[in-house]
Amino acid sequence: MLYKFKIQFFLISLFFISAVNGSELIINLEKQTKSGVLFLSVYDNAQAYEKAIKGGGEVFSKNDTFYNQLINLELKAMHELIIELPDGDYALVFFIDANKNNKLDKNFIGIPKEQYGFSNNAMGSLSAPTFDQAKFSVLGKTVQNIKLK
Repeated sequence: MLYKFKIQFFLISLFFISAVNGSELIINLEKQTKSGVLFLSVYDNAQAYEKAIKGGGEVFSKNDTFYNQLINLELKAMHELIIELPDGDYALVFFIDANKNNKLDKNFIGIPKEQYGFSNNAMGSLSAPTFDQAKFSVLGKTVQNIKLK
């Protein structure tokens, strides 16, 4: 009886260990023109994403995001970032703060003056893309190749 219990415990533990381990998201950033601080936000729901976008996305927000990271980026042809995430649907939003004032600078009509990007290289028409446009699925090893704008 004890042997049977040990096997059941082992199988249940193995299931939970595999459920906790995430998938690997590889983000390749290309076309960087200036060094600066990369502000990366990962959203797992449309409401949080839309709230951040409606707020202008100028400031890095830790609220409502699934994952946040700040990374100092030197000028380089390509950067590879690796993040462990559980399987699911996500949208990426990021910008490079070249002047290190902790926000995305825009010109007088609201066009970003610093580089930015979204997952799927999504672009909205005269605005940021929607969550559905930027959404992608992470299942196992997933790659997002992003060209900075």
